[in-house]
Amino acid sequence: MADDPQYERWRRSNVDAPPSWLGGRPEEEEARACAFCGEVPPPASSFCPNCGRAVTAALLPQQGKSATVLFTDIEDSTNLTERLGDLQWETIIDEHNEIVRGELHQHAGFEVKLTGDGFLIVFADGMQALRCAAHVQQKVTEIADQRGASWPVRVRMGVHRGDVILRPGGDILGRTVNMAARIMAKGRGGSIVVSQALREEVGRQIRPEFWVDMGSRRIRGLDRRERMSMFRWPEYLDWEAGRNSPGAEQVPASVEEVGAPLDPLPIPLSPLQGGDVP
Repeated sequence: MADDPQYERWRRSNVDAPPSWLGGRPEEEEARACAFCGEVPPPASSFCPNCGRAVTAALLPQQGKSATVLFTDIEDSTNLTERLGDLQWETIIDEHNEIVRGELHQHAGFEVKLTGDGFLIVFADGMQALRCAAHVQQKVTEIADQRGASWPVRVRMGVHRGDVILRPGGDILGRTVNMAARIMAKGRGGSIVVSQALREEVGRQIRPEFWVDMGSRRIRGLDRRERMSMFRWPEYLDWEAGRNSPGAEQVPASVEEVGAPLDPLPIPLSPLQGGDVP
């Protein structure tokens, strides 16, 4: 596309245009403007030609609209920084960020911001959020297994579905964001913990054996308990790979096709933690 003269003419006319919230872009262009640099991509492009991030701003809701929020966090990052040193930790963080950004681009995620050693990402589609989280965990685990003590990274994740408030520049806030962060804190490295709202959202797309019911957990700041589940992402990705392989027999994916849900699986002790969020 970069060699297309029409594309180059478009780029020269738009690259310096500020976003609409600064008064420099027509409202009809705002929906597809990159929330990071403000550039408007060509109509057929899914990525910003200026900074390379996925152009999913059109999927971001205004106040009162639903979205799926994914929080990620590198477990025990403070101790890892002390043990490995700043230079090695910087390399690890850069590689980790590249993995996450590569997958969120593939799954139509929108990077709201970095949170130090993690990400706040928003999706229009709950299934895309789960698949993105699973593929990030897979790649992080593969690198950690290959490099051993030199790359001791384990990521915990929390996913929740609900209403958010979109702020100028692409930031989001609200109870859904807070809940996603607290749900993430209920897991440990290598886990993907999801809310009941998100599980119900993707219920017809995820086989029941790919969930571990964690029961109702206490959440700091709330008077009620929230039911949570752990997504068994290694098993899901194995099933997905088998389903997509050439000549593979199509296995039913939905609860309706599979039949009655299975009994809740026992909760493994190692990847989960209980109690209140610190």
